Amino acid sequence: MKNLLFLLVLIGSISAGYSQNTYVAPSKHYFAVSLQASPEDLITFAIISLNEAGDRQVTYLSRRSFIRQMIGLEYSMANPEETNLLKDAGIDGPEVFDNLWKLRYSENPYKSESISEGWSRNRYSPSPEQLTMLNAFGISKLSDFSYGNNLIELFKAMNSDQWVAEYFGK
Repeated sequence: MKNLLFLLVLIGSISAGYSQNTYVAPSKHYFAVSLQASPEDLITFAIISLNEAGDRQVTYLSRRSFIRQMIGLEYSMANPEETNLLKDAGIDGPEVFDNLWKLRYSENPYKSESISEGWSRNRYSPSPEQLTMLNAFGISKLSDFSYGNNLIELFKAMNSDQWVAEYFGK
């Protein structure tokens, strides 16, 4: 009985000592998009939370909530100051969100007379050359997320006629 009690005390002290050394810094939160379709949209909108241990948590958002949070009309852990991040980055308006699907599709799967053609060389996915261009923004496959500064840079590129022409031509 004494041996069992000693063993339990020993295990308890070892695990208590271990738990004191497992501090993980708080997460940083970033707006993110994936070219993977979601149940609500042709694109997936999310907030990615990363901590120093490398753990990643994804919180999915609707397009409307994503835009409202990004421009500061709705509270967001990725934008706690509620500033207009698009305006701060020099991006004129939310039209960039209407063009995200064009990175993946050559034509909108939900055809409409008011929708223009996409920028993708393939019907449902970018060409290998286009994916190479998207690597600069953190996207090497359709399920990857572009987030943080990479996402802002992607939005800026999408507003550049030169970049769009190069992407379309790949």
